[in-house]
Amino acid sequence: MIEYKSLILNDLLNKYEKSAHFRGKAKINRRIFFKPDRKTLPAYFAGDRPQEKEALHQVVRELSEQGILAVEWVPGEKNNLLKRVSLNLDKIDAAYAAISRTPRLVALAELDRLLTDAATGIKTPWIRKFFADCRNEIARGLNWPSLLPEEKTELEGVLRALKGLEAKGEEDLLERVFSIRYLGGSKNFSGKVKSAVIAIAAAYCLQDDELADEDILHELGIIKTTEELLLSGPLVIELRGERMDLSPFPCGVVLDTQMAHTLEIAGCRARRVLLVENKTNFHYLVRRGLPEDLLLIYLGGFPSPKKRLFLEKLRDYYADNTGQRDAVFLHWGDIDWGGLRIYMFLRENVLPSLQPLFMDKETLLAYREMGESLSPSYRNKLLKLRENPKYAAFWELITLMLELDIKLEQEALLADRNFTCRFPC
Repeated sequence: MIEYKSLILNDLLNKYEKSAHFRGKAKINRRIFFKPDRKTLPAYFAGDRPQEKEALHQVVRELSEQGILAVEWVPGEKNNLLKRVSLNLDKIDAAYAAISRTPRLVALAELDRLLTDAATGIKTPWIRKFFADCRNEIARGLNWPSLLPEEKTELEGVLRALKGLEAKGEEDLLERVFSIRYLGGSKNFSGKVKSAVIAIAAAYCLQDDELADEDILHELGIIKTTEELLLSGPLVIELRGERMDLSPFPCGVVLDTQMAHTLEIAGCRARRVLLVENKTNFHYLVRRGLPEDLLLIYLGGFPSPKKRLFLEKLRDYYADNTGQRDAVFLHWGDIDWGGLRIYMFLRENVLPSLQPLFMDKETLLAYREMGESLSPSYRNKLLKLRENPKYAAFWELITLMLELDIKLEQEALLADRNFTCRFPC
């Protein structure tokens, strides 16, 4: 049997909470209705289920006697066929009490209190702004902030997670460690709690809603597993007073990115530094043999803060002695939406002189048969890039991608037996 009291009153109260009446801004006394129909209540109109029909009638009669609802019957069908019911706005408190639902004003007041408590001691600007914006939204329009879940356990989890981000500072933590330390359990930072924190960070910290969830978490210093930096070439690093020449390792070396803060660039004979987006291409180039003056670095998608720190140290090593240490910085990524964004992100945030390699019209045309078709939503993403002035250097390439209806992964070039990676001098 359907719980008609809860169904009807929840529907009416939802409409009330979205109305001008709730905000005290109603200029006319427009009633709030619930109307049964074959879509919302098919059982009511089923001729073989009279018990459902009578159950609904019993509920609306009781609520009408309590003054909570006004009932209208279909003309000539009184007590037989319900037309609609309307909510008595003078009995709002009774309507909430009838289904043990917390009044919206009470819930918003409690939320404001929780936000005030959570904001205490917060110094991180974007978290402070988020809390302030939420409180302003409540005060201004009596709205529940869209980025916060309404379920109490999830809401409290989000607030604890944001306070945890403040408390941990610049420290990188494994996701489960972060969850245990600040949310009280290894699985508590998950589901809607995790999704809400990611959405809040995208809007307030990164101001980019198109980054992958994992990349956003990396920016926050929350990582799934230990992160590594893969490189090969004539690089000398210094770590805890010890110098290590990495050039003798023909297949490259792996560095934990946690070392980025403590290691220093002690020497680098490379005149060309090539960043590659995919690991397959890194290993392909290494096994073919690298020029002695090339440093090859595998990034693996959007570079995390620790990877960017390493690149910044490498950039600064060359900048400190301009003329004596000159290097060309190159990036080889996929010819797709993500590849172009990664290149532009690196150029804007880390390496202003970065140049693209094999990310041009000639490469796309030469390997068009190996391209992958574009979905309508993907085409829209590319169209947005073509409208963005900072991607002007790629506009012709993007136009060709749209015309050919393809994108191209950088691994596709390796399938060509005649492919030879010629690096700019």
